[in-house]
Amino acid sequence: MSSSKRLIARLDIKGKRLIKGIRFEGLRVIGDACEAAGKYAAKGVDEIFYTDAVASLYGRNGLVEVLRNTSKKVFVPITAGGAIRTVEDGRKLLAAGADKLAINSAAIRNPDLINELSERFGSQCVVISIQVCYSTESRWDVMIESGRERTKKNLNEWVIECQDRGAGEIFITSVDRDGTGNGPDINLISHVKDLVKIPLVIGGGFSSKDNIIEVYKDYRNLSGVAIGWALHNQRINIKETKEKLKELNFSVRDLSEKITLTNIKENIKASIINYGMGNTQSLINAFNHLGIDCKLTTDFETIDNTHFCVLPGVGAFPEGMRQLNHFNLLEKLRNFSSSGGRLIGICLGMQLLLSEGTEYKNCNGLNLIRGKVEKLPSFNINGKKSLIPHVGWNSLILNNQSSLKMPKDFENLYQYFVHSYALMTSKEIEKNIISTTNFEGHSFVSMIKNKNTIGMQFHPERSGKDGLNLLSFTLNSILD
Repeated sequence: MSSSKRLIARLDIKGKRLIKGIRFEGLRVIGDACEAAGKYAAKGVDEIFYTDAVASLYGRNGLVEVLRNTSKKVFVPITAGGAIRTVEDGRKLLAAGADKLAINSAAIRNPDLINELSERFGSQCVVISIQVCYSTESRWDVMIESGRERTKKNLNEWVIECQDRGAGEIFITSVDRDGTGNGPDINLISHVKDLVKIPLVIGGGFSSKDNIIEVYKDYRNLSGVAIGWALHNQRINIKETKEKLKELNFSVRDLSEKITLTNIKENIKASIINYGMGNTQSLINAFNHLGIDCKLTTDFETIDNTHFCVLPGVGAFPEGMRQLNHFNLLEKLRNFSSSGGRLIGICLGMQLLLSEGTEYKNCNGLNLIRGKVEKLPSFNINGKKSLIPHVGWNSLILNNQSSLKMPKDFENLYQYFVHSYALMTSKEIEKNIISTTNFEGHSFVSMIKNKNTIGMQFHPERSGKDGLNLLSFTLNSILD
C-alpha cells in the first residue's frame, strides 16, 4: 500500500495570529495560530501547513516562535514556509519544530536553493509551494509574494524543474479559488496530475466533504488536500470525511485511539544528540509530554549520566555522517552502543545506525546494526511509477519473531513517515526486525533492534497519541 490520503490544515499567519482572506487579499485576523493548530490536530487533520503570509513582503520569517509553541501541544507533522532564503533559514525552522520546509518566492528567484536544501536536509524535506492564477487557454500564471505578483515562469516547466532539482513534494494552490469556498479548480488538477511524479497536494476552494471525495476518486495519485477556509468556517468534518474515504477503499489514517499510554518510570532522563540535523524541539516536547527530562548535547559525560540517548535526523545520509564526524561523535557513539548504552535512532538517525547509505553517494554508516540504506523502489508491484518520497501516514506490520514483543494493539498502527531511502527487508536481518511497512507493494524495515540499539524509520514524536504511546512502550522495554 502507499501512504494514506492526507487532509492538511493550511494556516496562514501574520506574527502569532491566524489570518485569512479571499484570493490572498483582504487578509483579516481570525484567531490565534497555535490554538487553531491544536484544535485541528485534535479533530484529526494529518498535517499542519504553516505559511507566513507576509514574510516575503517584509523580508523576515516570524514562524520560529509559533513553531516552538505549537509543537509543545501538537504532535502531528508541521510544514513551515515563508522567507526561507538560505539553508540556515531552513535549519532554524527545523530546529524550532518544523518537519518540512516550503519555499515559493525564494525558489523562483534562486532555483539553486532547491538543490541546496535537498542536499542538506534530503528531498523529502523540501516542499515547493506554487501559487497560480488562471490566465487564458488552459494556462496558469505562477505567482509569488503570497499571490500578489505574477512571474514569467511557465507552470509546466517550473513543476518539472523543481522535481529535477530535488524537491520532494509539490503543493499547488489556486489563488482564484482560495478562500472562496467555490470548490477546487478541477481543470488545474487535471492539467498538472501527469506532470507531477512526486507527492502532490492541492489547495484552494475546498468547501465540503464531497469536494474532497470527488477529487480523490478522480485523481487517485493525489497525495493530499489542503483546507483552510472550510476548516475555519466549520464546513468540513475531518472524521466523517475520513470514514467516507475508508468506505471507498482509500487508505486513511485511523483516528481510533486503541492504545492506552504506558506510564514512563519516574525520574527518567534522556539525551538528544545535537549535531545540527534534527527536528530536536519536537523530540524535546514529546519527551517532556511523557514526563522525561531532556538534555540537548554532544558531551558524552552528560550522555553517560542519562538513561538513554536519541540520535534524531532530518536530512541526507552523507550530510548526517559528515556532521557526526564534525562533532567527533562517530567513535563515541559506537563505543556508547557497544558498551551497553541505550541508543534510539529516529528517521535519518535510524539510517545512520546502519552499515552503509547510498543517498547521493555510497557512504559508510555507524555500523551498529547490519544493513544498507537504499532508495525506495521506483516502481510498484504492478509496474507503475512509485511516488517518492514516501510522505504521510502508513501502518506497522509487526514481526512476531522479534526479541521486542509489541502489544497486539500495535499491529497496523499508523505512524508518520517522510523519507526517500530505507532498509529493505531480507532474511539476513529478519531476527532484528521489529516491524515492517508496505510501500507500493514492497516491504521495508520500519523498526529494528540490535541489543540496546533501536531504529525507527518513522517519527513517533509526530504520530499523534499513538506515536507517543509507541515511544513510551519502547522506552519502558529498553529501560527494564
